[in-house]
Order: sequence, then C-alpha cells, then structure tokens
Amino acid sequence: MSAAGSAGFGGEPSPRGPVRPSGLLDLLNVASIVLDTEGRIVLWSPQAEELFGYSAPEALGQYAARIMVHEGHLDLVVKLFGEVMKTGRSWAGAFPVRHKDGSTRLVEFRNMRLLDDRGDVYALGLAADQSMVRRLERDVALSTRVIMQSPIGLAVLDTELRYVSVNPALEQLNGIPAEEHIGRTIRELLPQVDADPLEAAAREVLETGRPVVDRPATGRTPADPDEEHAWSVSLYRLEDALGAVLGVAVSVVDVTEQYRTAAEAEGARRRLAAVADASARIGTTLRLDRTAYELADVAVPGLADIAAVDLLDAVV
Repeated sequence: MSAAGSAGFGGEPSPRGPVRPSGLLDLLNVASIVLDTEGRIVLWSPQAEELFGYSAPEALGQYAARIMVHEGHLDLVVKLFGEVMKTGRSWAGAFPVRHKDGSTRLVEFRNMRLLDDRGDVYALGLAADQSMVRRLERDVALSTRVIMQSPIGLAVLDTELRYVSVNPALEQLNGIPAEEHIGRTIRELLPQVDADPLEAAAREVLETGRPVVDRPATGRTPADPDEEHAWSVSLYRLEDALGAVLGVAVSVVDVTEQYRTAAEAEGARRRLAAVADASARIGTTLRLDRTAYELADVAVPGLADIAAVDLLDAVV
C-alpha cells in the first residue's frame, strides 16, 4: 500500500492530495540520508532532521561521520562505509549516534550502495529510532499472537467479500486449510452455509460503517458435514489511517449447543402451553359431540393440520 493508501486490500493506488501518515514507515518516521563516495551528506530528509537534530542547511556538505558518530566508533563506521561502497553489499544493524544536542541515541540503520545513470556511486542510509522499531515489533508480535491463539474464529474479507486471512480457530470451524480460503467468498467456500444474509450484512457494514453483532447463521461445513451447526457472527468495517475502507473483519463463534438447548426449551414450553390450553378448552360440557369438537379445535393448528375424532359405539 502506498503512503497515500489504496482502495481495499491489494487495490490500485488512489492519489488523494498531500500525503498524511498512514503506514509503518510513517510510524517509524524513517530518515533518509544520501552520501557521496567521500562520506559527505548530499541529501537529507526532514525525518533525518527530526532524528538527528540538524537542519538540511546544517547537514548538507558535512561528513556524516564527523557530526553523527562518537570518536570511539569512527574507525568502525569508516570501515563499514568503505565495505558497502566497495562490495555493494548492504549493511544493517543498530548503532549509537550523536544527536545535535549532545545526547546519544540508538538508531537502526540500513545502508546500501546506489548508482545513478552516469555510473556515479552514492550510499543510501535509512534510519529509525531503535526504541520505536522495537515497540512496533512488539506490538505486531502481540497482535499476531492474539489473532493466532484466539479460540474465536477470525477472518478478514476484502471489499469484494473475499477472504484475505483467517486464523487457526476458523480453519478448525470450517474444516478447510487457511490457504484454501484466500480469494474465495463465503458462498464459494461453504456452499452448504446460508451465505445470503451474511453477505448482505457484510455489504451493509462496508457501506455504513456500522458494526453487526451476533448475527445468526446456520449450515454445514467440511468440519462436520453430517450435522447442522449454528454460529454467531459479528462484523465490523476495517479502515486505514486515512479512512479508506479496507474490508470487513469477521468473528465467528459456534453456538450449536446453545441453539439446540434453546430449541429444546422452546419445544418443551410449547408442549406445556398446549397441555395448559387443552385442559382449559376441552371438557367444558358433558356433551360428547362438544368435547370431540373441542379436542379437534385444540389439535388444529397447534398440533396438526387436520384432525378427526372417532367415537366408539360403546361410548355414544
């Protein structure tokens, strides 16, 4: 995704005017520095000014090692710079750097050799504050573990309602490997699940941004193809930092047991209600024909579509 964002996962870049922070590079505030073969600064980004404290007029033309490196590390830095320029191999690592205010900061560097169309050689340095890099690494790792270890089935759908990612819990619920989800819709992946209300809910979420919580769904999956299951599905819209819609996040909980228990309880309630109704409506008189009529009236439509009452000759 470009810094300006894109329409959905994997969409084409969509320019929207001045760039605003929207991704990891912006959160890291990555500084860019270009040096000539002598180690002098020829290009200096605004992020470099924020990271090291020197403005562009102060930095340009200066030897980077002279203004940014402590004397004790100077020989090592010159050696690493020479190897990058000579071999073309990139170097990456953390290094203590001197800020303009005299403080020392640990900075993550990525250094590589560049060639222009005239064959001139330069060195590009990408730098970010190490504490920020470590914090983002930790946050990403924690987010990943939360998703991967969640007992709730989780998925992300793109704006065309095709799976982008699923977690192990949803793999297990569906009985289908994660890689077979990717790029397919719910109806394509699970033809025995009633997908129409789910897709309608997902489109509503995409359009309005209002989450849908505890939407019921029923059907069968390869995980248990012989049994009908019930699920509670919740959906909410995903947006990037600029508000562009990326897709829909989905959570799925199997509520089959609760569904069956509720159905059984409802059946018992109806049976008790039928008995109570019958006791009140049958036998209001001693006339057999009237009692037979009352019996049939209670049976239809509560218990049957049609009812007939036969009276034995011995009773009549």
